[in-house]
Amino acid sequence: MDRPSPFFRGSELTRLLILAVVMVVGWVMFWNFTQKRPEPAEPPLTATEKPEPIIADRSEEFETVTDRTPTSFRDNAAYSLLLGRAREKTPAELAAIGRRDIVLAHLWRNPELYRGVPIHLLGTALRVLRYESKLSKTGWLYEAWIVAPDSTRVPYVCIFEKAPEGLPIGGNISERVVFNGYFLKLMKYQAADVARGAPVLIGRIGWEPSGTTPADGTSLSLKWSLWVIGGMFFISLGRWIFQLHRLFTAPGLTPKLPPNEEIDPATLNAWAQSLARDDDDPDPDCWDARDEMPDR
Repeated sequence: MDRPSPFFRGSELTRLLILAVVMVVGWVMFWNFTQKRPEPAEPPLTATEKPEPIIADRSEEFETVTDRTPTSFRDNAAYSLLLGRAREKTPAELAAIGRRDIVLAHLWRNPELYRGVPIHLLGTALRVLRYESKLSKTGWLYEAWIVAPDSTRVPYVCIFEKAPEGLPIGGNISERVVFNGYFLKLMKYQAADVARGAPVLIGRIGWEPSGTTPADGTSLSLKWSLWVIGGMFFISLGRWIFQLHRLFTAPGLTPKLPPNEEIDPATLNAWAQSLARDDDDPDPDCWDARDEMPDR
């Protein structure tokens, strides 16, 4: 019984597998590239023999500030004070005095010890909102919810007056930013049905665009990379399908089956018996010339 001819012949299957592997690896690398942005270089933080002491601000504007409560009019005096301090300093000056050794754990345990202390924060802005405010000279305030490596589940709420040109605004973004600001309080807010806390900083934000960003928020360079990878894949797939189609539809071309070392036992037995019959039964049409020679 003849075996059905295999669908793949020669190296077609190998080529298809290689093409599939290239596609999967390419898309995984592309996805990782879109999710991870290059982080700005940060100077390493090292221990010193005499670290600079942390001194909380004891101004009377902070007397009505209460931690683990929602922001209210009781915070306006300190709010306005810190906005003025951030306004008076350039971004470079504010970054120079920002403490890099204060993390979320410090603010969460003893927020009163860090009231009004300048803090340096490098992280990812997940949400940037804008709203009108009489406390700002521009009439507008921006609010960025930033997560840092030490606070992936607890965001910092960062308030600033001026936003860099082109900074995306919305409730679902992902932008690498640097923020230098003064600590105000540990604010309580409602997240779904759960009450949570977040440290509030007031200062200045730094951000640089990673590329031209269209209306849908996707980097234009990433979109071109997507089109190039997709085009290469479909071109390779089309060439493979075309070659396979020619193999099966070429006129007068009988595809050759790959060699098979296995022989059916019945076929082998029949072939051996036919050889034996040929040896035992001479061909009647074959004659020996000596049989027809007369006797002398």
